[in-house]
Amino acid sequence: MSKDTKQITILCLVGILFVYLLQGSNAVMGPAINAIAVALNIPEGQAAQVGTFPALFSVLAGLVAAQFAGRVIKVKTLLVVSLLISVIGGSCPALFPSWPMILFSRACVGFAVGIYFALPPVLIMKFYQGEEQRKKLGLANVFGSFGGLLMMWTVGPLADFQWNSVFWIYVIGLVPLILIIMGLKEPENESPAAEAAGGKPKVKLPAPVILNFLMVFLAGIFGMGGLIFISAVVVGRGLGTYIHASTVAIMFNVAATILSFLFAKLYKMFGKFLAIIVLIVVNIGLALIYFANSLVMAGIGMACTGAFLLLMPTLLTDNAPHLDPASMTFAASFLGAVMNLGNFILGFYITITTAIGASMFAGELEVVLSPVFFGIFGLAATIVIFLIIRVMQKQPGNAQ
Repeated sequence: MSKDTKQITILCLVGILFVYLLQGSNAVMGPAINAIAVALNIPEGQAAQVGTFPALFSVLAGLVAAQFAGRVIKVKTLLVVSLLISVIGGSCPALFPSWPMILFSRACVGFAVGIYFALPPVLIMKFYQGEEQRKKLGLANVFGSFGGLLMMWTVGPLADFQWNSVFWIYVIGLVPLILIIMGLKEPENESPAAEAAGGKPKVKLPAPVILNFLMVFLAGIFGMGGLIFISAVVVGRGLGTYIHASTVAIMFNVAATILSFLFAKLYKMFGKFLAIIVLIVVNIGLALIYFANSLVMAGIGMACTGAFLLLMPTLLTDNAPHLDPASMTFAASFLGAVMNLGNFILGFYITITTAIGASMFAGELEVVLSPVFFGIFGLAATIVIFLIIRVMQKQPGNAQ
């Protein structure tokens, strides 16, 4: 453990883990999109913005965290403010149901999620080192995977009860808010000497860290198509109904949760190559989803793509030996921002590849699944390039 370990209590650790439960807040409104469209009498395509609109604000929030957290604004202060924004802004449409209020709410949630991605991993990396750090990152990832699953399950019944009641889901943020206020102590200054001299610590990002930014960006674009288009595969190929599609989709989070429990052991086994293995498994999953001719095949494919959620703790752990304390907060925050940027660019990627697919494929379903088809090749190219880089990359002397 690090010198900061004495600052963390069980209450603080539980608070950090409960913040991880909220990391899927952007995506949990999927089951309610149709209900929102019907209630407000708007096209379902327009209502789908509740899923895509927050990503831009997540990117902005990640950049804010990278630039200011721990250097200009205290980490605890920024985390508390983001939780308040999520609880108050996220639940507003439950009381004031209108489309402008929903967009405002989604912007608030997007900003908060950008902070959730950035700061909790930073805190874990500051409070723990080595094997203990990897165990805590894996445990945190379990909470993140389970939280997305739990919130999505809850949104469905709420939408059946009353469409705008789904926004009460964000009140759950009061639990980590209270825990963080009561339990979290501000981590020690990253560079006391620099601050005493009236300056700010200089941020240094080595080439391996910058390359990891690029990896998570490309993985976010090419690797997430299977999750988005699983219902098109299941229903379009006559494998089942939307209920079956939802059941298959849950395998993404189930597999991610199980793998997160094993993260520390997996990283110990594969080290710097774990990120490559994760991308290979995700690509196998994409191929299984694209060619699925049964629910079992589609389910296995979704389970494989669930490995994607191991990428963030893997790259955070990869980055740690290359960074000095003054750069850790910026790098971890920026990594989250870049991942969210990839998810935001994914919308444009889907539009472009669908247009290309329309000129290549005759079948309507094949056109719809074009982003998955091209994603398989894009992710394969990413794997080859980064495998070569990993083979040539030397581990720093302080790697653990």
